[in-house]
Amino acid sequence: MNVIVIMSDSFRRDNLKCYNPEAVAITPCLDKFAAESYVFDRAYCASFPTVPNRFDLFTGTHCFVKQDWSPLPFQEIVLSQILGETGYRSALIADTPHILQHGFNYERGFTNYQWVRGQENDKYRSFPESVEYPCDPAKLRSPAVNMAPHLRNAAARRSEEDYFAPTTMREACSWLEHNHDKDDFFLWVDTFDPHEPWDPPDYYVDMYNPDYIGQRVTYPQYHPIGSLTDEELHHCRSMYFGEVTMVDRWIGRLLEQVDYLGLREDTAVVFMSDHGFLFGEHGFIGKSFIGDGYFECLRLYEDIIRLPMMVRMPGQTESVSVPGLVSSTDLVPTVLDMLDLTDKAAEGGDTLVQTLQCGFVEADHWSLDIDSLHGKSFMPLIRGTADRVHDMVVSSFPLTHGTPRIDKSVITTDKWSFHVSGKVADQSAELDLPAGLPYSDAPSDYHPGERKAALFDLESDPGQNENVLADNRKTADTLHDAYVQSLRRWGLSDERLELNKEYES
Repeated sequence: MNVIVIMSDSFRRDNLKCYNPEAVAITPCLDKFAAESYVFDRAYCASFPTVPNRFDLFTGTHCFVKQDWSPLPFQEIVLSQILGETGYRSALIADTPHILQHGFNYERGFTNYQWVRGQENDKYRSFPESVEYPCDPAKLRSPAVNMAPHLRNAAARRSEEDYFAPTTMREACSWLEHNHDKDDFFLWVDTFDPHEPWDPPDYYVDMYNPDYIGQRVTYPQYHPIGSLTDEELHHCRSMYFGEVTMVDRWIGRLLEQVDYLGLREDTAVVFMSDHGFLFGEHGFIGKSFIGDGYFECLRLYEDIIRLPMMVRMPGQTESVSVPGLVSSTDLVPTVLDMLDLTDKAAEGGDTLVQTLQCGFVEADHWSLDIDSLHGKSFMPLIRGTADRVHDMVVSSFPLTHGTPRIDKSVITTDKWSFHVSGKVADQSAELDLPAGLPYSDAPSDYHPGERKAALFDLESDPGQNENVLADNRKTADTLHDAYVQSLRRWGLSDERLELNKEYES
């Protein structure tokens, strides 16, 4: 069996009609895919955001107890090297820059990889030297770092096919054309769209807001929404939806290629995202709060951590809803289970390690203890032999900072969403909130600088608007005890565990 994983960064689940019948985004290709797939209703991001989440997906363990936004350590056993040892031909085709630039090494273990250059802050082109921002630079997040390189990189576009998601999907189609009839294969396609900056061809945006004549805030500050006008915020959503529709179209092209090459009967296809994005929910735009040297992780609301995830098994033609909780760390054990390679992973193999310059390498033996993985295979949910693999899942920013501004987690069960922050390790290192922002205008239960815990009843309050912690302390304590036990089992250091043993209410 072959496996294709399609990752679309920042793709909210409510873009898709299988999750949200009132969805605004136009996504005919993924709607069709959902109609012939297992649709996971309770899939969650474990480590947040982009790079920590890829760590989860490639290793089957929680990045948030091990490291921050950092390169992939060589001692971590990754799915691609396991598959390579078993004879699989594998490829990573990506325009997501963060997993490949600066020696982050997430291409490790793949038979080959292709980096589609130029997305976001990738320092790919040095010209044109002068760029024109689409709006007042004060409205943009780090314009010199994020927008200026992107505008230079995008200056040579001549048609839709030159945009990043289309290019990435075309390269994936080409790889399939040349590799589909050889060994069994594993293909990971990773597009950064619809992550900001939102700049699809105008005809996509015009599907949603054709008469807009204001500033195009294509990469907004991650701020309370009072920093944008209502019209600007609406157009942000429209540009995002336009990019979602473009991504959908080109994912459709890749799915067509699977059909044209006769791969439907022996290829599993996974579509998923890493996290969502707030467009005014809980009073913010973005997925964290960044400004003037200040960084704060917001509460990890459902809009951010609840993911679209669909799996089409070989030959599948009907949709099946899967209600059980699953997490991004579950992908590695699931693929091994799906391909019947769990025992082979335990046997291990030899990976060539660079020891000196000029190509000197030696074999390093490894083996994988499947019980050491933090995730679990969700194949029992697909096979119908179980209705759950988790009683709870944990989503978290990396717990490596020693400040409740950043070290935030949420424990999710079928019914509850319990948000907690760690304690302060060094009070003198804490930062003050940036001055001059419209904090009070945010119609939210959350305010910048918040460190108190919050409990939401997802059954009666799916929008997470009413904190019911005061009336459910026993439930909260039980959830927190399970959380601390899990952190200890997953290997969080004693120093950091001590900061997360209690919660502030």
